[in-house]
Amino acid sequence: MNVSQLEAALDLPRASIRFYEKEGLLSPERLANGYRDYSEADLETLRRIKLLRALGLPLEDIKALQAGELRLSDALRAQEERLRREAAEREAARTLCRTMELEGAEYAALDAGRYLEELDKLGETGVTLAPPAADSLPVVRHPWRRYLARLLDHSLCVLLLDALLVFTLRFTFGEGLLITLVQSYLAWGVQFLLEPHFLSTWGTTPGKWIFGLKVRNAHGGKLTFREAAARLSALFGYGEGWCLPGYQLYRNYKSYRACDDGEILPWDEGLSYTIRDESGLRGLAWAGAMVLEFGLIFLLGLQLIMPPVRRPLMIGTFAENYNDVLRQYDLNGLTLDMTGNWVVLQGTASLGNPPPIFHYETTEDGILTGVSFTYEREPDYFWDGAETEQTVALLAMLAAQPEAGLFNWLSLVDQAGDQIGNSYEDYQFTLAGLTVTNEVAYSGYRPVGGFLLPEEGAEQSYSQHFSISVAAE
Repeated sequence: MNVSQLEAALDLPRASIRFYEKEGLLSPERLANGYRDYSEADLETLRRIKLLRALGLPLEDIKALQAGELRLSDALRAQEERLRREAAEREAARTLCRTMELEGAEYAALDAGRYLEELDKLGETGVTLAPPAADSLPVVRHPWRRYLARLLDHSLCVLLLDALLVFTLRFTFGEGLLITLVQSYLAWGVQFLLEPHFLSTWGTTPGKWIFGLKVRNAHGGKLTFREAAARLSALFGYGEGWCLPGYQLYRNYKSYRACDDGEILPWDEGLSYTIRDESGLRGLAWAGAMVLEFGLIFLLGLQLIMPPVRRPLMIGTFAENYNDVLRQYDLNGLTLDMTGNWVVLQGTASLGNPPPIFHYETTEDGILTGVSFTYEREPDYFWDGAETEQTVALLAMLAAQPEAGLFNWLSLVDQAGDQIGNSYEDYQFTLAGLTVTNEVAYSGYRPVGGFLLPEEGAEQSYSQHFSISVAAE
């Protein structure tokens, strides 16, 4: 049967049926067209729910009855005791109302203290009168859910900060207490920009949304940007201890204990903090979001170590890639200017040998098709080669090849390192559409441990030609 037939059979509003379904008290089948199909068993379940709710039994007790975790006799006995206590409280309230009326109490001159003492005396008899719970703003007592939601929000801000640094400055934070502290404060700066915006527009944040958490003002409306920023400021101080090492853990612990004890945390005073449900699937969604975030961090790392220009190169963009490889891989060597020449040539003798001069082959529209250098040495006692220039030039051109990408970059780097030989060795190989050739002719030297040492009494000569060319399409 459909929901209209169910409404007619039970004289129960459709909203109530949908509510009980949402609470998991019944699960109708779905037809091929997506409509619900309620069975006779669903009808009988709703009859039972209607009866027990009319008697005032809590939904939690009805769920426990359905699950077989509670006997009906025990549930009815507990409800009977609640009704007896409520009746006693209502009778006490009626008696005190009658007393105040007979004494001619007026609001402007009401001696509330004396009547509150009367309420205290009633408490000694087991009857307790207090303002209803609805008079207080709801606050979530789920410290772990709240903390994990905040952790996800902050880690997303760290991710955004890293992405900004990687894509603009080609830089990310290293290790060390001071560096970690600086990174944390900068990430909190990002959070102070984003979280108030989320709370003032969505009423939640990504982390809170996953856990079904919402923050509202005392009237149930969304916070203003100013209110959300003030809340975050209080949280940063009281909940995070201004991110001071050691003190932050202490404030996290104190906040956890206070929240678990049902206390209103300083940053939630005057606000409503609610949770939609306590489904365990939300924890799985949080774990999935964290795994996705770690994957994005890994991709950022690859983005950082791979040269930035990944399209057909010109001389200037080759130089940009070349300089980036030197920096990211912490290699020693001179950098290139946008014309492909060394930035500093003076004083290179102090480096051992002057660097080789690159020669560039380009198409008519300036696309780089090859890089090469010819290197000739004068007689010397020691030769340190041009291995850095060979490796860096190869990686600079390799990044722009169509076959190169984030996911295979480390593999290509390893292959390049395995195939590129010593400067004084002949070799040729093809990698990702690039042909790499090294041709060497020398005499009067002998190779020792990766170096060439001059032979005593022999005349030395050395010539090397190294080239990288892009395969013709």
